[in-house]
Amino acid sequence: MKSAKRWRALFKIVGAILFACLLYLPASAQAEQKEAEEVVNRMNAALLENMKRGNELGFQGRYKLLSPVLHDVFALRYMGEKTMGNYWKELLPEQQKQFMEFYSDWTISSYAGNFEHYSGEIFETHEGKQINANTVSVISKIVKDHEEAIKFDYTVRRFQDKWRIIDIRISGVSQLSMTRAQFQSVMKTKGFDGLMALLKGKIADYHIEE
Repeated sequence: MKSAKRWRALFKIVGAILFACLLYLPASAQAEQKEAEEVVNRMNAALLENMKRGNELGFQGRYKLLSPVLHDVFALRYMGEKTMGNYWKELLPEQQKQFMEFYSDWTISSYAGNFEHYSGEIFETHEGKQINANTVSVISKIVKDHEEAIKFDYTVRRFQDKWRIIDIRISGVSQLSMTRAQFQSVMKTKGFDGLMALLKGKIADYHIEE
């Protein structure tokens, strides 16, 4: 009898623990999804302001507005290393530093250059979807009257309790993968100096377009 009571008590304890876990995990996952969504919302808010004030700010003003936000919401170091693949470890420390400076400059310049006009667009962010414990997919759309919405699928990852964007898929195509393929092709055929020349040219193009 004592043995049976002991087992029943043990089952009750285990059951209580499992029930508590079932209550906690969904709430935790939901909180993480909300945090990931807020990262995308912050980026969208900066882009919208950038577009509305585009003519007033000019390229340099838009760059200055976006720079601190994009440095905060993107995992630029992680993304830069991923685009270089195995070539990253072959670079000297000063080359890694130079690449990251150019890569970050190019990333910010592309947003400052491409999101410069406003014509009634709004940003919609949809509920995040948990991919794994540290990664959430967040769908965002640019919506404009009488035009098809442009869909962005953001991959957001947690880094030391801070969520950052690591990739964007547009029409199912990974922007990180596209950049990786291009950069590694240049590294293979033209080396590091060739890649730096490519990035420098891309950055200069945005300045010229102003």
